Amino acid sequence: MTSVRRAYPVPKTPLGWLLAAALAVAFALVAYALTSHALAQEVGVDAAGYYDAAERLARGEPLYSGGAANASDRYRYAPWFAAAWIPLTILDRDVVVTGWVALMVVAAAASTLPLLVRGFPGMGLFAILAPLQLQGAVYGNVQPLLVLTLLWGVERRSGPLWIAVGASLKAVPLLLALVYAGRGEWRRAGLTVLLTGALVAPLILFDLAGYSVEPGPNQMSLAAVWLALFAVVALAAAVIALAAARTRYAWLTGATAVVAALPRLLSYELGFLLIGLARRPPPATRRPVGDV
Repeated sequence: MTSVRRAYPVPKTPLGWLLAAALAVAFALVAYALTSHALAQEVGVDAAGYYDAAERLARGEPLYSGGAANASDRYRYAPWFAAAWIPLTILDRDVVVTGWVALMVVAAAASTLPLLVRGFPGMGLFAILAPLQLQGAVYGNVQPLLVLTLLWGVERRSGPLWIAVGASLKAVPLLLALVYAGRGEWRRAGLTVLLTGALVAPLILFDLAGYSVEPGPNQMSLAAVWLALFAVVALAAAVIALAAARTRYAWLTGATAVVAALPRLLSYELGFLLIGLARRPPPATRRPVGDV
């Protein structure tokens, strides 16, 4: 019982219980609003897109076929991700989509539960970010797993690989390499860029005429409002990430730069902030980079 209390602080006053109840209600309302919106769409629509892309790749058909926004034939990622799905196409499409959505729900929980060890501020963040991660999970988007992989991996020796994987899927995670650069870890920063290039380079082997750049619905875009302002905000966030790289806020500012650089921001992509919020101990207690 003692270990549980340490991991998940229990309120000790009536006011504390009141605040906890308010956070629980806020979480429930946000979760309801976001998941009900997600459920109004086709559950697992993004996972279905990954499956269909793998089938097209296996049949030698165009991988990037455009398609309407949120359609299952709309694929934006590096070719390796579709190739990784090819073995799954021997299974029934609905079974694979259901299993993937379940995996994303687990990833959403694993990436947000650590917030609860941070007292009421962490609980407040959990109330906001957990529903967003769950929203991405309901769509079957890779986002929850991507966030979990990055927050787990960026400080490890293999960090450049995990950032490169993220960048090959959604581009902007490459900005996390600014933390390495700001620390003077030029080898790790350079390796991140090289690995990203290696994962993305096969794009040139495909017909990109059907590659979709339309933002689609249900997204926020500062770039669409005023491109110059978007560029200024993204650049400022990158500069701050560089300047804060040697502080305890390194990964939070790096993750903020990632979000600021998204030209099309879907609500669940705010989950990138978890890279800096979910588990970043102070520098004095952080394990060496090489530890696993």
